[in-house]
Amino acid sequence: MNLLCLLWEVMTMPPTHDWHTVQQQVIKNLRAARHHLWGNVIVYLGLFLVEYLYANIGHSQTLRADAFNNLSGIISTGLLLTGLFIATKTHDDDLMGAPISPAEQASLGPRIQQSRFRFETVYTLIAGVVMIAIAIEIIGRGLLTLLNPTTIKTTLPIAGIGAGISGMVLFILWGFNHYWSRKLNNAALIAASRDTFSDALTSLVTVLTVLGTTLLKVTWLDSLTSIALGIYILHSGIGIFSTSSLNLVDYFDPYLEAQYQEKIETLPPVVQVTFLKAHYDGSLIMLSVIIAVDGNMTANQIYQLTQRINTLMWAKFGVMETDVMIVPAGLKPTPENS
Repeated sequence: MNLLCLLWEVMTMPPTHDWHTVQQQVIKNLRAARHHLWGNVIVYLGLFLVEYLYANIGHSQTLRADAFNNLSGIISTGLLLTGLFIATKTHDDDLMGAPISPAEQASLGPRIQQSRFRFETVYTLIAGVVMIAIAIEIIGRGLLTLLNPTTIKTTLPIAGIGAGISGMVLFILWGFNHYWSRKLNNAALIAASRDTFSDALTSLVTVLTVLGTTLLKVTWLDSLTSIALGIYILHSGIGIFSTSSLNLVDYFDPYLEAQYQEKIETLPPVVQVTFLKAHYDGSLIMLSVIIAVDGNMTANQIYQLTQRINTLMWAKFGVMETDVMIVPAGLKPTPENS
């Protein structure tokens, strides 16, 4: 019964995808994501100017911190746009100004475009560094104000208007980002969606802080909340930096790799998976696998098996490309000596 279910599962999967088709679809989605991110930049720029103006008028450190949180959103989104622009370039003879010979282009094939996809991760990492720098400035300013009570100015209620405007706009923007991130399945838009939601919550906290400061007359609450927002931005920046760094050094979640191996080993011709390693090229998952099979399999059977594995991993896990090496059962070569 399990074998019949497996055969039906494989027969009903979509046709095998070639690299050209995959590349064109990915580039199309990246360009669509880039257009939506431009909208994010415009919204965040407007909110930064509004909040910064109201922060100065209302003497609010928290609103100022929220404004610079939006500024970090502009910078990080701008860097993501740069990475996406490089990732979507095709049919050119250079990589970030470094020339690529015609022979090398022919020999590398899809690897050149996959290398371009990695620039999305590189610029995401830089965005994390910028967020960390902004967070340190916010925390430092908040601490100086908190340690020198004489410099604290009474927050005016008008500061809450700026935070309220920001919160409403960001919740609307989050709805758009969330919809298109799911539709395009794009990592940059997914990250933008999460950031927008957290930024909207931050603006809500800012509104509550302004109200608390003006109604309760607790002057130090404004500085303390700005420090808390700075710590939040710092945490987000470190998280982005850490994830991007791990992707660039080809780290991959071992739990997912175990799922990949378990799925491949359910195919009847596969005796054992002797090696499996996944990595990211930008937001694309690439997989290398060595499998042991019966040594009497024909070349046609081996070819059909590799195509089946590629289709299976694409359909079930979204793995864009699976590089399959077949060895006879009992032989366990490593990637270094195979």
